[in-house]
Amino acid sequence: MQSRRNAMRHRLGRKLGSVALSAGLAWAGAISLLPAPAQAIPEADAIKKLQVVPVFVITDSNGVPLPIPREKELVLPLYLESAKANEQLAALNKNNPGIKAGVVALPLNVMNEKVVELNKQLKDKSKPLVAPIIGNDGDRTQAVKILKEQGLTEKQIQEGLNVPVFFTKPFLTITTPEGPRGVFFFSYENLENALAKLPVAERQKLKPQVADLTAVLREIINAPSDSFTIFPTPEYFRLVKENQAKGKQGN
Repeated sequence: MQSRRNAMRHRLGRKLGSVALSAGLAWAGAISLLPAPAQAIPEADAIKKLQVVPVFVITDSNGVPLPIPREKELVLPLYLESAKANEQLAALNKNNPGIKAGVVALPLNVMNEKVVELNKQLKDKSKPLVAPIIGNDGDRTQAVKILKEQGLTEKQIQEGLNVPVFFTKPFLTITTPEGPRGVFFFSYENLENALAKLPVAERQKLKPQVADLTAVLREIINAPSDSFTIFPTPEYFRLVKENQAKGKQGN
């Protein structure tokens, strides 16, 4: 369990930088960062909710991830957008024509397990594998805007916000097979689209918020019950449509 938690932190980047910053993000995002007496759901189940968040990884021809060597670590970017991954792939192939590299899509929860395993396989333990999530620039800009409006400084945001996740206060809920759940969005556009479907009077009661993914996962785990879900990212819907089209062609 501890190894999974460490891998998640590697992927998400730095932890929240200070108690003061944690409190600031908790206030700004309506998310408590204080540990609860007991977990509502196991950590593994919370991480499994990330299965609707595909990440795109550059690999060799055998599907083995290709991290970037740095002085103190190996960096394996996990892209939330296939376009960014393909841009980096094109640059890699241009500079290294002999490398038969490609881009592979994997659910974020599955990639978390792979990071754990890859770190175990490293011969040089002095250079751990870290896998930061690279998101949408527009989402980052919107997240910074929201947090600054709520009183956080540029330094606090830089230290504490690695992967922005959006929601509303009070929570926008959706109906799932397990019942109503508060919903988190990796895409601000998805949040806006969901709000646009509500009656104006109801929409005006919901204020957009943002918090780092580490804080969101902590809230999911520490809530009194299994109360939250994660909305599939735009890339998830795109991949589903592509697979459906391939299935029809094969019939």
